[in-house]
Amino acid sequence: MKTAAPELEGRLFITVSELAALLQLDPRTVRRGIEDGSIPAVRVGRSTRIPVPKVRALMGLDPAPVA
Repeated sequence: MKTAAPELEGRLFITVSELAALLQLDPRTVRRGIEDGSIPAVRVGRSTRIPVPKVRALMGLDPAPVA
């Protein structure tokens, strides 16, 4: 299996721009994925956050280690 992404360690959520940088995508592409439902996300006020467990699953990574 693939190893864990260090950028995701100990985090519950990441921003659209962080996910875009991690996946080497334009943030608009990430936002389109959120809008069409292919990337799960939650709104916190006016900002959008993506749950790290969902990101890890989308990337095919091992589940986050339990501390």
